[in-house]
Amino acid sequence: MDRRRLLFVCYPDTNHPIGGVKQIYRQVELLRKGGWEAYVLQEQPGFRATWFESSAPVMDLETYQKSNPSSDHDLLILPETWLSSAPHYWPGIPKVIFNQNAFYSFGLHGDCNLKTLELYQQPDIHAVVTVSEDSRNLLVEGCGIEPNRCAVLINGIDQTLFHAPAVKHRRVVFLGRKHVDHARKVALMASQHPKLKHLRFQELPRMQHEQVAKALQEALLFLSCGHPEGFGLPLAEAIACGCLVVGYHGLAGRDFALPHMEVVEFGDLLGLLKGVEQELTRFDAAPEAVIQERLAASNAILQTYSLEAERDCCLRTWAQICP
Repeated sequence: MDRRRLLFVCYPDTNHPIGGVKQIYRQVELLRKGGWEAYVLQEQPGFRATWFESSAPVMDLETYQKSNPSSDHDLLILPETWLSSAPHYWPGIPKVIFNQNAFYSFGLHGDCNLKTLELYQQPDIHAVVTVSEDSRNLLVEGCGIEPNRCAVLINGIDQTLFHAPAVKHRRVVFLGRKHVDHARKVALMASQHPKLKHLRFQELPRMQHEQVAKALQEALLFLSCGHPEGFGLPLAEAIACGCLVVGYHGLAGRDFALPHMEVVEFGDLLGLLKGVEQELTRFDAAPEAVIQERLAASNAILQTYSLEAERDCCLRTWAQICP
């Protein structure tokens, strides 16, 4: 396939902090810096996500419709949640599915679209890109996508924001998102636990990226309740910030997190509570050793998921799709 104009579909328009949206803008930003003609495709004129900084250019749907969409010159990149719409969306124009969570391929909210496997084989879909080896394994070995049609993009971590600080506070943080009720229940049980009743738990609502980084840097422990995850960037960022981590690896976290966290089986509330107690006890018994362990974990994550690795992987992957 020749070098094409790349349009990353990113609507319905929303300005809520959603990691997948930020990664779409990030891909476009990297491609533009690499000399590609790439755009974020939003629905309404003048709309762009503003909860993070990005130089990615945005094109609205009406402008695209007037720009002579072409099966010879365009490539449409669709989210995995658009899979069922792919056959009817600009038929004939080649498409790539940007699958940021393979577990959503079958539908949301526990749905199972029985046409999922054949949809991935429909002729307009030229390739699939995803964000973890865990997701790629599911797509290739489970969904039958040919290995040479399925690539993995790296999610980079900005180490100017996410790095281990000089000082942390005795605080547990958790995201107010997937399965936040699990974390809230743990915090409630901790409030009457003899060893944990004075421990502060802080829920992080949808926040600016810089605010999340600051909260992770200040906290001693991150309670991970995301499941299932296509990659699990907050988990990786918590490790990068030197946090002790207790909770769910979200499946995709098996790519990077297992040596650096206390894994708890999904839904095991008592396991989460005991994990918090055990990790804090371990820290109190040998703080210097644990600090060095956390610094090593931070360095390992930041090296593997650096912004440079993200850039190189992005340009290499799209060049293979559109040589």
